[in-house]
Amino acid sequence: MLKRAFHSQSPPTLTMRTVGLTVASVVLIASTYGMARFGVGLLYPQMLQAEPGLEGALRPAGTAQFASYCVAVLAGGQMSRSHPRAVAAVAGLSAATGCVGLLMAQSAVAFTAAAFVAGSGAGLASPALVPLLDRAVPTRWAGTAQAAVNSGTGIGLVLSGGLGLASTSAGTPWVFTAFACVASGSAVALLAPAMSVPVRRHDTTVLTGLEPLVVPLALAMGAGGISAYVWTYGPSVLVEKSLVSPGHTGWLWLTVGLGGLAGLLTSQLVERVGPLPAFALSAAGISAATAGVALTTSSLVAVFSLALFGSCYMALSSTLILWARHLRASDSGNATAWLFLALALGQAMGAAVTSP
Repeated sequence: MLKRAFHSQSPPTLTMRTVGLTVASVVLIASTYGMARFGVGLLYPQMLQAEPGLEGALRPAGTAQFASYCVAVLAGGQMSRSHPRAVAAVAGLSAATGCVGLLMAQSAVAFTAAAFVAGSGAGLASPALVPLLDRAVPTRWAGTAQAAVNSGTGIGLVLSGGLGLASTSAGTPWVFTAFACVASGSAVALLAPAMSVPVRRHDTTVLTGLEPLVVPLALAMGAGGISAYVWTYGPSVLVEKSLVSPGHTGWLWLTVGLGGLAGLLTSQLVERVGPLPAFALSAAGISAATAGVALTTSSLVAVFSLALFGSCYMALSSTLILWARHLRASDSGNATAWLFLALALGQAMGAAVTSP
């Protein structure tokens, strides 16, 4: 069983400020992950129709995006030890900058560069939010709050897909996303409690204390490699199979996002069976869903596979957060950063070596 360990500074009761911080954190994850990061794969078919100069941009953009996430999550884990509120604000600003670049891109090079910047926001957000929430949220609600915030990715996918369907221009979702990134990052910085814990001298090296994380690091990298196919190529694959038209790919991300809301239940699953079995179940679901997307010629199977993928991916990433907090409770943000770095490294390699 997983026994949760938290910072002793956690307040005993919920306050309106704590609720506001949690909501702002959900929106920050929704906008940086579900929209600025994963929205690249979703919106690319529509953007390509409007701008032929983007032909061939998806593979390098997907790889660049995952790579920037890796750099950002590592830097964010280190900086969040002493300045998590500032890191959260920068996360929103950098993701918004990338969104503006994607909106204006007219060539594959510009599109790839903008995707690189957009991907960095998500990498900064997670390691900043984990310690901020642990400090602000009462102990008995902390695990649920972490899982709820991580499931914000699903909400972002729903919003991104809905905007893609509702708007006639592929650029409109990027404008909305840029605004949401800046607003939520600023709100988190304003509502979060001050973190007065100094960086300990013996913890300043990058590789300090990774021994307890070896198993989850390896597993996260493998799962990331498998998940990259759907995140990067899922919509394009189904468009090429004529299972969905380019103008209706938003329905695909709506399906993934709605499935991802099941991630809200992750803390209960981890408490019941432990992090390793919870991770294994989630990874098995991701593998099955990826095979379904890659091999199916049925719209019904595609929809089911995407819903399964969304629920299992959000459960897996939430499990990594809870696992990190269990193994390194005094440095939860940095531990989460390492596990998410491994997940993203796997995704970067998966995006580079696979193709539709």
